[in-house]
Amino acid sequence: MAIPFVIPSRTFKSRTAAKNFVRDEILHAYPLRERIPVGTHEQILREILELHSDADEKIGEGIDYFYVQETWRLPGKEAVGRKQRAIIVVRTDGSERDWSYHHVIDSPTEAANVKSALAFAIDDARVRRRDEDFASGSEPVYCALSGELIEQKHQADTRHLSPTWAELTEGFAAEHGGWGAISTHSGNGYVFVGRDVEDEELRNEWLAYYEQRANPVYVKNEQPTRV
Repeated sequence: MAIPFVIPSRTFKSRTAAKNFVRDEILHAYPLRERIPVGTHEQILREILELHSDADEKIGEGIDYFYVQETWRLPGKEAVGRKQRAIIVVRTDGSERDWSYHHVIDSPTEAANVKSALAFAIDDARVRRRDEDFASGSEPVYCALSGELIEQKHQADTRHLSPTWAELTEGFAAEHGGWGAISTHSGNGYVFVGRDVEDEELRNEWLAYYEQRANPVYVKNEQPTRV
């Protein structure tokens, strides 16, 4: 059975589907050495990078933006094929790091599995909140980054800016014994889409923790308006 790959803003039906999306929609879709604009694709890259086993080193003081580069131009990788590409993260201090989304998706760390489970646990509430905020008669919804009006709900991606998703999940884990103390599962032998917290009481504690501390906002993605 395919193992889903879950991040706060999206659930991919399998790890292969997640890798194909990044390859086709980002890696080979954007011009070389140009900033990937704020939006759905940039958000997905942020959420995947935060699951990296060396996330602290890769992110440093914080993420500024991403761009696509030819792999052979990177130090020590001059011998690779000229068609290969890499995703580069530019940090807030101006320094840069290359990183592998394949590494993140194919070899999830213990922390990554827990973060995936925590994201899955709030998914129903995330969708319900979005639907309510875009229901007929509701107040207009604006992008938290650009201030642009978001006309339709499918154009709204949920983002955690303050506190960040990393701060929320790391804070919860720290209060409950660390990543290793939070057991997760992906179905326990049954058909299941996602990864979830094993202990129902702990799962409910996370939902309460999230409700009390999270401040989710909307960022407008690149999807066109539907007629």
